[in-house]
Amino acid sequence: MNKCNGRMGRAEKLVVLLADEGIRWKETVSSLSEEIERLVGNVFLSSACISYFGAFTGEFREDLVKNWVGQCLERKIPTSPDFNLVKIMGDPVQIRSWGIAQLPTD
Repeated sequence: MNKCNGRMGRAEKLVVLLADEGIRWKETVSSLSEEIERLVGNVFLSSACISYFGAFTGEFREDLVKNWVGQCLERKIPTSPDFNLVKIMGDPVQIRSWGIAQLPTD
């Protein structure tokens, strides 16, 4: 009886933990679905940034991105309204290692 009660207690804990995990999975699926919808525009903007950013200052780069995002949204190209090249193309682990090495994160 004690053995069965112990198993039942562990099973109840597992069900509660899996229910919480199910909620997290649903949220992840929802956010990934939104990212997939915006993939074409975000890759397009990333390519433009990589191609044209080199010679410009940070402030001018921000203005370019705002202009490009506005143009994409105007033309119904799905893209993130708050597009950020680092969020789209960056690797958080690599960027953190740059900071540790006292390099700029951009």
